Amino acid sequence: MKKIKTWPLVLICILQSAGISASDLGAILGGGSDHFKKAQPGQRVILPADHATHPDYRSEWWYLTGNLKDEQGRHYGMQWTLFRQGIEREFKSNNPWLVPQLWLAQFAITDVSKGSHQQDERTSRQGPGLAGASGGHYWLKEWMLASEGKALFPATLKVQSKAGDLALRVSAAKPAVLQGNHGYSEKSPGNASFYYSYPRLTLSGTLTRDGETRNVTGQGWFDHEWSSSVLAEWQSGWDWFSLQLNDGRELMLFRLRTKAGRSEPENRYGILIERDGSSQVLSPEQIRFMPDKSWRGPKGQPYPVEWRLEAAGLQLTIQARQPNQAMSGRFEYWEGAVTVSGEAQGVGYLEMTGY
Repeated sequence: MKKIKTWPLVLICILQSAGISASDLGAILGGGSDHFKKAQPGQRVILPADHATHPDYRSEWWYLTGNLKDEQGRHYGMQWTLFRQGIEREFKSNNPWLVPQLWLAQFAITDVSKGSHQQDERTSRQGPGLAGASGGHYWLKEWMLASEGKALFPATLKVQSKAGDLALRVSAAKPAVLQGNHGYSEKSPGNASFYYSYPRLTLSGTLTRDGETRNVTGQGWFDHEWSSSVLAEWQSGWDWFSLQLNDGRELMLFRLRTKAGRSEPENRYGILIERDGSSQVLSPEQIRFMPDKSWRGPKGQPYPVEWRLEAAGLQLTIQARQPNQAMSGRFEYWEGAVTVSGEAQGVGYLEMTGY
């Protein structure tokens, strides 16, 4: 009984200290002296089995982002994210209320026509009806992404929040892509994740904001990643791009930045996904990230909201659909809708952490 009574207090303390910011991102994602498994080379992502949660690994997250348009031609960006953080790997109790897993869900809507960015988040311990993930069912209370059949997609996303209510049908226009080496994605020596993406999703449904319900359509991107150590102590954060080109291809790029004063090389990764769903991992030497104009976040963070990129033989300009798309709360980062111009056109999403 003592453990049951003290667990809510322990949960509150952990949640209050688990916010990811520029100063402690490495501490949260860098690993530790616990018994969680680490992603190892030679292991592969196997679908559909790996759609489920992986509690033997410390951290796990599911991302759904998209660019939407309503019948009046107004544009929106949307983000729904579910995070799982393990506190202990070894769990000997049969009491489902004592599972040492914490959950955080975040939701955001960018209304480009109004220049607004609204967000909401919810936290919970794991427990019956509270939060969790199975093969095609991901939820935190009533926020839910649920498959409609045996496959992960099509699925239905339902969110009711202070940022708005969203009900979307999500279908996969292309199959899943295993990132890195068969899903093993190395971030630095000894630090890696398992990672796969659905690079082009078809979105349709309704968005309700300010008492007005709007029919929306668009395209999205889905990521699922799990790990026990992502960042090395000499890495400060990352810049991640998911780009959907108008010619039917997709380009995903990221770099993990090296802290100032360190000699370790910056880690760069890129993958080009063709119209038929086949993919090609790009050579790091052929990828260039050139940040341009910056915007100051809520705490003065200098987020680059305009970029020039070179990858897959293309020279591209990436621009935020609006600068104000920073996420605040327990996790602090910039996640927002972008446009692609230059030698290819399209839309996408950009995530920046550790600034």
